[in-house]
Amino acid sequence: MLNYDISRMKHRVEFGTYSYVPDDTLEGGHEEFKPTETVWCGEYTNTQTQTYTNLGTNINVDLVLAIRHNPNVNKKLTAKYLDKEYKIVAINSDDRINAFDLVTLQDKSGLNDSDK
Repeated sequence: MLNYDISRMKHRVEFGTYSYVPDDTLEGGHEEFKPTETVWCGEYTNTQTQTYTNLGTNINVDLVLAIRHNPNVNKKLTAKYLDKEYKIVAINSDDRINAFDLVTLQDKSGLNDSDK
């Protein structure tokens, strides 16, 4: 995607993984988010046609972010945006110069453990 107003990229999104951190609790530890990439982003609004297309699928899309193309961002990572955690559902990648990727996110708080 080449046409995106760069002045709309005024937020930061972190992409990362979880690692086990031992502590003094009865469980012996907890999972902690470890960011691996932090990039500028802007929220992307789907066109009416894209919205209708999404309604026909089983994907529950909560948010689409536009970021500069970054080959290190992939679906194995978790996204943290505005203090909420998201599962990456899809990445519409464009590796041309000055291009943007669309990262489709789903809120992790509404997912079952098997969906995460």
